[in-house]
Amino acid sequence: MELQITLLIASSMLLGYMVKSRWGLNNKPLWVDQITGLPNRADFERSVEIGLRSSRNIGLIIIDLDDFKSVNDHQGHLAGDRLLRQAAEILLNATCDTGTLFRWGGDEFVLLIPAASDTLDSTCISIEQQFQSANLGLSCSTGSTWQQANDTAITLFERADQNLYSNKS
Repeated sequence: MELQITLLIASSMLLGYMVKSRWGLNNKPLWVDQITGLPNRADFERSVEIGLRSSRNIGLIIIDLDDFKSVNDHQGHLAGDRLLRQAAEILLNATCDTGTLFRWGGDEFVLLIPAASDTLDSTCISIEQQFQSANLGLSCSTGSTWQQANDTAITLFERADQNLYSNKS
Protein backbone atom coordinates (compact mmCIF):
# COMPACT_ATOMS: atom_id res chain seq x y z
CA MET A 1 0.00 0.00 0.00
CA GLU A 2 2.85 2.41 0.83
CA LEU A 3 4.45 1.69 -2.54
CA GLN A 4 1.19 2.55 -4.30
CA ILE A 5 0.91 5.83 -2.41
CA THR A 6 4.54 6.68 -3.19
CA LEU A 7 4.00 5.90 -6.87
CA LEU A 8 0.82 7.99 -6.90
CA ILE A 9 2.64 10.96 -5.36
CA ALA A 10 5.55 10.57 -7.80
CA SER A 11 3.14 10.33 -10.74
CA SER A 12 1.29 13.42 -9.56
CA MET A 13 4.54 15.37 -9.24
CA LEU A 14 5.66 14.24 -12.70
CA LEU A 15 2.33 15.23 -14.20
CA GLY A 16 2.57 18.64 -12.51
CA TYR A 17 6.08 19.13 -13.87
CA MET A 18 4.99 18.11 -17.38
CA VAL A 19 2.05 20.54 -17.29
CA LYS A 20 4.21 23.39 -15.96
CA SER A 21 6.89 22.78 -18.57
CA ARG A 22 4.28 22.75 -21.35
CA TRP A 23 2.10 25.61 -20.05
CA GLY A 24 3.28 29.02 -18.96
CA LEU A 25 1.69 31.73 -16.89
CA ASN A 26 -2.03 32.33 -17.35
CA ASN A 27 -2.39 28.84 -18.85
CA LYS A 28 -0.82 29.93 -22.12
CA PRO A 29 1.05 27.12 -23.88
CA LEU A 30 4.81 27.67 -23.98
CA TRP A 31 5.27 25.72 -27.19
CA VAL A 32 2.43 27.28 -29.20
CA ASP A 33 2.51 30.49 -31.23
CA GLN A 34 -0.14 32.79 -29.81
CA ILE A 35 -1.24 34.21 -33.17
CA THR A 36 -1.40 31.13 -35.39
CA GLY A 37 -1.82 28.30 -32.91
CA LEU A 38 1.04 26.44 -34.59
CA PRO A 39 3.99 25.07 -32.67
CA ASN A 40 6.40 27.96 -32.12
CA ARG A 41 10.09 28.61 -32.60
CA ALA A 42 11.05 27.19 -29.20
CA ASP A 43 9.25 23.95 -30.05
CA PHE A 44 10.96 23.90 -33.47
CA GLU A 45 14.39 24.29 -31.88
CA ARG A 46 13.64 21.47 -29.44
CA SER A 47 12.27 19.25 -32.21
CA VAL A 48 15.15 19.84 -34.61
CA GLU A 49 17.69 18.98 -31.91
CA ILE A 50 15.85 15.71 -31.27
CA GLY A 51 15.72 15.04 -35.02
CA LEU A 52 19.44 15.70 -35.48
CA ARG A 53 20.33 13.39 -32.58
CA SER A 54 18.16 10.61 -34.00
CA SER A 55 20.48 10.35 -37.04
CA ARG A 56 17.51 10.32 -39.37
CA ASN A 57 17.69 12.17 -42.64
CA ILE A 58 15.61 15.23 -41.81
CA GLY A 59 14.67 17.93 -44.24
CA LEU A 60 13.97 21.57 -43.48
CA ILE A 61 11.94 24.04 -45.52
CA ILE A 62 11.69 27.72 -44.62
CA ILE A 63 8.57 29.45 -45.92
CA ASP A 64 8.59 33.24 -46.17
CA LEU A 65 5.49 35.32 -46.93
CA ASP A 66 6.49 37.74 -49.69
CA ASP A 67 5.78 41.44 -49.08
CA PHE A 68 4.01 40.77 -45.77
CA LYS A 69 5.44 43.96 -44.28
CA SER A 70 3.27 46.02 -46.59
CA VAL A 71 0.14 44.48 -45.03
CA ASN A 72 1.19 45.63 -41.56
CA ASP A 73 2.28 49.03 -42.88
CA HIS A 74 -0.89 49.78 -44.89
CA GLN A 75 -3.65 47.78 -43.16
CA GLY A 76 -2.39 47.56 -39.59
CA HIS A 77 -1.00 44.85 -37.38
CA LEU A 78 -4.37 43.28 -36.57
CA ALA A 79 -4.96 42.76 -40.29
CA GLY A 80 -1.47 41.26 -40.44
CA ASP A 81 -2.37 38.89 -37.61
CA ARG A 82 -5.53 37.79 -39.44
CA LEU A 83 -3.48 37.18 -42.57
CA LEU A 84 -0.92 35.18 -40.57
CA ARG A 85 -3.72 32.96 -39.23
CA GLN A 86 -5.07 32.42 -42.75
CA ALA A 87 -1.59 31.71 -44.11
CA ALA A 88 -0.94 29.25 -41.28
CA GLU A 89 -4.14 27.37 -42.09
CA ILE A 90 -3.29 27.17 -45.79
CA LEU A 91 0.29 26.08 -45.11
CA LEU A 92 -0.84 23.54 -42.53
CA ASN A 93 -3.26 22.00 -45.02
CA ALA A 94 -0.53 21.93 -47.66
CA THR A 95 2.06 20.31 -45.39
CA CYS A 96 0.22 18.18 -42.82
CA ASP A 97 1.09 14.90 -44.57
CA THR A 98 4.72 15.93 -45.08
CA GLY A 99 6.05 17.05 -41.72
CA THR A 100 5.49 19.43 -38.82
CA LEU A 101 4.85 23.11 -39.53
CA PHE A 102 6.11 25.70 -37.02
CA ARG A 103 5.83 29.47 -36.88
CA TRP A 104 9.40 30.72 -36.78
CA GLY A 105 8.43 34.35 -36.24
CA GLY A 106 7.43 37.43 -38.18
CA ASP A 107 6.27 36.22 -41.59
CA GLU A 108 8.31 33.01 -41.62
CA PHE A 109 7.27 29.43 -41.07
CA VAL A 110 9.43 26.31 -41.02
CA LEU A 111 8.57 22.77 -42.01
CA LEU A 112 10.54 19.97 -40.36
CA ILE A 113 10.38 16.76 -42.37
CA PRO A 114 11.49 13.62 -40.52
CA ALA A 115 13.08 10.87 -42.60
CA ALA A 116 12.35 12.87 -45.73
CA SER A 117 11.75 10.68 -48.73
CA ASP A 118 10.42 13.04 -51.40
CA THR A 119 12.61 15.60 -53.03
CA LEU A 120 12.52 18.88 -51.16
CA ASP A 121 12.31 20.81 -54.42
CA SER A 122 9.00 19.21 -55.38
CA THR A 123 7.65 19.82 -51.86
CA CYS A 124 8.67 23.48 -52.07
CA ILE A 125 6.98 23.89 -55.46
CA SER A 126 3.82 22.25 -54.16
CA ILE A 127 3.72 24.54 -51.10
CA GLU A 128 4.22 27.67 -53.23
CA GLN A 129 1.54 26.60 -55.74
CA GLN A 130 -1.02 25.72 -53.08
CA PHE A 131 -0.37 28.99 -51.27
CA GLN A 132 -0.70 30.99 -54.50
CA SER A 133 -3.97 29.25 -55.41
CA ALA A 134 -5.48 30.28 -52.05
CA ASN A 135 -5.68 33.89 -53.33
CA LEU A 136 -4.63 35.67 -50.15
CA GLY A 137 -3.07 38.46 -52.18
CA LEU A 138 0.40 37.27 -51.19
CA SER A 139 2.82 34.72 -52.48
CA CYS A 140 5.40 32.79 -50.56
CA SER A 141 8.99 31.79 -51.17
CA THR A 142 10.76 28.71 -49.89
CA GLY A 143 14.26 27.54 -49.14
CA SER A 144 15.25 24.03 -48.19
CA THR A 145 18.05 21.74 -47.16
CA TRP A 146 18.74 18.19 -46.06
CA GLN A 147 20.51 17.24 -42.87
CA GLN A 148 24.24 16.77 -43.37
CA ALA A 149 26.84 15.07 -41.23
CA ASN A 150 27.75 17.07 -38.12
CA ASP A 151 24.87 19.51 -38.60
CA THR A 152 23.62 21.57 -35.70
CA ALA A 153 20.25 23.30 -35.60
CA ILE A 154 22.05 26.51 -36.56
CA THR A 155 23.93 25.12 -39.57
CA LEU A 156 20.81 23.35 -40.83
CA PHE A 157 18.73 26.53 -40.56
CA GLU A 158 21.44 28.77 -42.06
CA ARG A 159 21.72 26.55 -45.14
CA ALA A 160 17.95 26.57 -45.70
CA ASP A 161 17.90 30.34 -45.11
CA GLN A 162 20.65 30.89 -47.70
CA ASN A 163 18.68 28.76 -50.15
CA LEU A 164 15.56 30.85 -49.44
CA TYR A 165 17.32 34.11 -50.21
CA SER A 166 18.95 32.77 -53.36
CA ASN A 167 15.49 31.63 -54.50
CA LYS A 168 14.05 35.09 -53.83
CA SER A 169 16.76 36.79 -55.90
